[in-house]
Amino acid sequence: MLRVKEVADRLRVHPATVYRWIADGHLPAVRYGKPIEPGVVIEGGGGSIRIPESAVTDRLSGTSSPSEVAA
Repeated sequence: MLRVKEVADRLRVHPATVYRWIADGHLPAVRYGKPIEPGVVIEGGGGSIRIPESAVTDRLSGTSSPSEVAA
């Protein structure tokens, strides 16, 4: 499980982009302490967010569609 900053560094995007992908449902994530639901804006504290490394690997290898990333 990776932190948002680690995912942003690996994908060479801003951390805000990672948060947006999570909120839009384009990137799976787990929030320890509070659940994350697609379409729900992530605000404030209340838990650390982790992204499965497999999701990042898929994105890097091009398994996910570019239109999802651009959204």
